[in-house]
Amino acid sequence: MIREWRKQRKYLIKADKGKKTLRSYAPKWPKLEEYVKNWIIYHRKNGIAVSTKMILTEGRRLTIEMSITDFAGTTSWYERFVKRDGLCMRIKGTIAQKLPREYERKIIEFHKYVIKMRKKRCFEI
Repeated sequence: MIREWRKQRKYLIKADKGKKTLRSYAPKWPKLEEYVKNWIIYHRKNGIAVSTKMILTEGRRLTIEMSITDFAGTTSWYERFVKRDGLCMRIKGTIAQKLPREYERKIIEFHKYVIKMRKKRCFEI
Protein backbone atom coordinates (compact mmCIF):
# COMPACT_ATOMS: atom_id res chain seq x y z
CA MET A 1 0.00 0.00 0.00
CA ILE A 2 2.86 2.37 0.69
CA ARG A 3 3.93 2.13 -2.95
CA GLU A 4 0.40 3.03 -4.03
CA TRP A 5 0.34 5.97 -1.64
CA ARG A 6 3.64 7.23 -3.01
CA LYS A 7 2.22 7.08 -6.54
CA GLN A 8 -0.83 9.01 -5.37
CA ARG A 9 1.09 11.51 -3.23
CA LYS A 10 0.15 14.67 -5.14
CA TYR A 11 -3.54 13.64 -5.25
CA LEU A 12 -3.56 12.73 -1.55
CA ILE A 13 -2.13 16.11 -0.60
CA LYS A 14 -4.86 17.90 -2.60
CA ALA A 15 -7.63 15.58 -1.38
CA ASP A 16 -10.36 16.63 1.03
CA LYS A 17 -9.29 15.83 4.58
CA GLY A 18 -12.74 14.46 5.41
CA LYS A 19 -12.53 11.76 2.73
CA LYS A 20 -10.75 8.53 3.50
CA THR A 21 -10.05 7.29 -0.02
CA LEU A 22 -9.49 8.51 -3.56
CA ARG A 23 -12.45 6.94 -5.28
CA SER A 24 -12.91 9.23 -8.26
CA TYR A 25 -11.35 8.02 -11.46
CA ALA A 26 -10.19 10.03 -14.40
CA PRO A 27 -12.86 10.36 -17.06
CA LYS A 28 -12.76 7.88 -19.90
CA TRP A 29 -13.74 10.59 -22.41
CA PRO A 30 -12.24 13.86 -21.11
CA LYS A 31 -12.90 15.89 -24.29
CA LEU A 32 -16.53 14.79 -24.35
CA GLU A 33 -17.01 15.80 -20.73
CA GLU A 34 -15.32 19.13 -21.35
CA TYR A 35 -17.69 19.87 -24.25
CA VAL A 36 -20.73 18.81 -22.22
CA LYS A 37 -19.67 20.96 -19.27
CA ASN A 38 -19.18 23.99 -21.53
CA TRP A 39 -22.58 23.30 -23.10
CA ILE A 40 -24.22 23.24 -19.65
CA ILE A 41 -22.52 26.46 -18.56
CA TYR A 42 -23.47 28.22 -21.81
CA HIS A 43 -27.14 27.28 -21.47
CA ARG A 44 -27.27 28.22 -17.79
CA LYS A 45 -25.76 31.65 -18.54
CA ASN A 46 -28.49 32.21 -21.12
CA GLY A 47 -31.19 31.32 -18.59
CA ILE A 48 -32.10 27.96 -20.10
CA ALA A 49 -32.84 25.22 -17.60
CA VAL A 50 -30.80 22.08 -18.27
CA SER A 51 -32.24 18.72 -17.24
CA THR A 52 -30.59 15.33 -16.83
CA LYS A 53 -32.21 14.06 -20.02
CA MET A 54 -30.92 17.05 -21.97
CA ILE A 55 -27.37 16.41 -20.75
CA LEU A 56 -27.54 12.72 -21.67
CA THR A 57 -28.96 13.54 -25.10
CA GLU A 58 -26.25 16.12 -25.72
CA GLY A 59 -23.60 13.62 -24.62
CA ARG A 60 -24.92 11.01 -27.03
CA ARG A 61 -25.08 13.56 -29.84
CA LEU A 62 -21.48 14.58 -29.25
CA THR A 63 -20.30 10.97 -29.25
CA ILE A 64 -21.66 10.58 -32.77
CA GLU A 65 -19.79 13.72 -33.86
CA MET A 66 -16.59 12.60 -32.13
CA SER A 67 -16.87 8.99 -33.40
CA ILE A 68 -16.92 7.46 -29.92
CA THR A 69 -18.41 3.99 -30.09
CA ASP A 70 -18.24 2.70 -26.49
CA PHE A 71 -20.30 5.46 -24.85
CA ALA A 72 -23.72 4.40 -23.56
CA GLY A 73 -24.82 7.69 -22.01
CA THR A 74 -26.34 6.18 -18.88
CA THR A 75 -27.47 7.87 -15.69
CA SER A 76 -24.52 6.36 -13.83
CA TRP A 77 -22.15 8.15 -16.24
CA TYR A 78 -24.13 11.35 -15.65
CA GLU A 79 -23.85 11.01 -11.86
CA ARG A 80 -20.09 10.44 -12.01
CA PHE A 81 -19.67 13.32 -14.49
CA VAL A 82 -21.60 15.73 -12.28
CA LYS A 83 -19.63 14.66 -9.21
CA ARG A 84 -16.26 14.97 -11.00
CA ASP A 85 -16.99 18.45 -12.32
CA GLY A 86 -18.72 19.75 -9.21
CA LEU A 87 -21.98 20.51 -11.01
CA CYS A 88 -25.40 20.33 -9.45
CA MET A 89 -28.95 20.38 -10.69
CA ARG A 90 -30.52 23.63 -9.68
CA ILE A 91 -33.91 25.15 -10.13
CA LYS A 92 -34.46 28.82 -10.68
CA GLY A 93 -36.74 29.99 -7.92
CA THR A 94 -38.77 33.12 -7.40
CA ILE A 95 -38.72 35.28 -4.31
CA ALA A 96 -42.27 36.54 -4.57
CA GLN A 97 -45.42 36.11 -6.56
CA LYS A 98 -45.86 37.90 -9.87
CA LEU A 99 -47.56 41.26 -9.63
CA PRO A 100 -50.90 41.67 -11.39
CA ARG A 101 -50.98 43.64 -14.64
CA GLU A 102 -52.75 46.63 -13.17
CA TYR A 103 -50.94 46.67 -9.85
CA GLU A 104 -50.29 50.46 -9.90
CA ARG A 105 -53.99 51.22 -10.30
CA LYS A 106 -54.86 48.78 -7.51
CA ILE A 107 -52.27 50.33 -5.18
CA ILE A 108 -53.71 53.80 -5.81
CA GLU A 109 -57.23 52.51 -5.16
CA PHE A 110 -56.03 50.89 -1.93
CA HIS A 111 -54.39 54.15 -0.76
CA LYS A 112 -57.59 56.06 -1.55
CA TYR A 113 -59.61 53.50 0.40
CA VAL A 114 -57.30 53.78 3.43
CA ILE A 115 -57.45 57.61 3.36
CA LYS A 116 -61.24 57.52 3.04
CA MET A 117 -61.59 55.10 5.96
CA ARG A 118 -59.14 57.12 8.05
CA LYS A 119 -61.20 60.29 7.51
CA LYS A 120 -64.45 58.45 8.13
CA ARG A 121 -63.25 56.94 11.44
CA CYS A 122 -61.24 60.04 12.45
CA PHE A 123 -57.87 58.27 12.66
CA GLU A 124 -54.77 60.42 12.64
CA ILE A 125 -51.64 59.47 10.70
